[in-house]
Amino acid sequence: MTEHFTKAEIERFAVSALPTSQLDAIAIHLAACQTCHQLLMETLRRQKGTDGIQFSLDPTFLFRHDHLDYDQLVAIADNKLDATQQEITDIHLSTCATCREDVRSFLAFRKEIEPELRVRYGPATDKPTEGPVSAWHSWRQLVWKRAYLAAMIVIAIGLLVAVLYTRRKAGNLEARQTPPSRITTAATATPTPESQAANELPSPAPATPEQAPQSAPSPLVVRNRERLTPGNAGAIATVNDGRGTVTVDKAGNVSGLQQISQDARQEIAEAFTTESIKAPETVMELAGAPIKLRGPDNTPTFRLFSPGREVVLSDRPSFAWEKLAGASTYRVVIGDLKGHEVASSEELSADRTTWTVPMPLKRGQIYTWEVEADVDGKKVFSPGTSQTEMKFMVLSDRGVQELELLKRANSHLALGVFYAREGMVTDAEREFQILIRDNPNSAVVKKLLKQIQSWKP
Repeated sequence: MTEHFTKAEIERFAVSALPTSQLDAIAIHLAACQTCHQLLMETLRRQKGTDGIQFSLDPTFLFRHDHLDYDQLVAIADNKLDATQQEITDIHLSTCATCREDVRSFLAFRKEIEPELRVRYGPATDKPTEGPVSAWHSWRQLVWKRAYLAAMIVIAIGLLVAVLYTRRKAGNLEARQTPPSRITTAATATPTPESQAANELPSPAPATPEQAPQSAPSPLVVRNRERLTPGNAGAIATVNDGRGTVTVDKAGNVSGLQQISQDARQEIAEAFTTESIKAPETVMELAGAPIKLRGPDNTPTFRLFSPGREVVLSDRPSFAWEKLAGASTYRVVIGDLKGHEVASSEELSADRTTWTVPMPLKRGQIYTWEVEADVDGKKVFSPGTSQTEMKFMVLSDRGVQELELLKRANSHLALGVFYAREGMVTDAEREFQILIRDNPNSAVVKKLLKQIQSWKP
């Protein structure tokens, strides 16, 4: 590629505000074009400003994402953590309310079932009698043991006779209900699981023509055949997913994703059996409502890029907007749904079109944001007076934990369904696009992707 990209395209590339295909094309071009690469470096330096790189060595910050799993909960309950693990766990628990609640619930559960763990279920043994034992007592015990043994033998023989009689009666009944043609075929055909099971029964007496009507096989035979046939429910979808294959059958069973939870598999099964993903309430809430007029409508306008009316993973999101011609400064303002200002940026220079909030926002909360541009001493707002509020939501702590577990399964399908359920529309769209690339003939995957894309404002 000989043509260079424009400055505006490089600026949007630096904040990932372009479609995936265009991002890939620019990245390939930058690897070979020194001029565009130098322009990217200058853009990054302008966006970064003069602030130095900052990070915290506070242990509570370093271990904020080290959430406890089941094995760690067991180790805490059994007091088997070493000194280092105990220190890290204490630091994380001091800041994570979710893990503290998990520990409290687990310890309470262990305490509740502790009496059950102490019960011995083996045969009880009486303490041996001290002192001499009379001859009469020894003889009586011997007689009782022999009588008990004889009774047990009689009971066992009776049960054996009953079982043999029941099996022979069932065999005679099946023979009367089975056409002669099936019996003849079974004797000459290649052995099958059904024929092998039938051969184990005692041979019934030959049936007369009157006793063997030409009717359908008995319900018992049909049920046995269905139980022995693999894939009885029938697959309704088979998807190439990551490193393996995922299959969903008519009964709603999902195979190939044993690493994820049963609830997550159930969501996948529901999506494929109904061929639909219901838009979460979060998407509706973030769609926005008409904003109050601030005054006369401003002629110049500019767009806000991200975050754009969806749920975001980071609690310190980065904000990106379109450059407005003639603007001398910008200012980003973040508010809550009650209209209170939560955070705001300093006056940003005209060449800045991105800003990252320095403080972590509360997870699970919905926020609004806008950009104020100063043009010749006048304030120009985006969204404008005729546009809806720009909202976003920070993914909850519970959602972050579930996402970390799902990522270990390396499943685009599981991630796509999770992102869709949480209202992370852009991420869900990306995962389903990968699924379509690997399953170009899957109509249901294409249908689910189209539904997710319809949620975009």
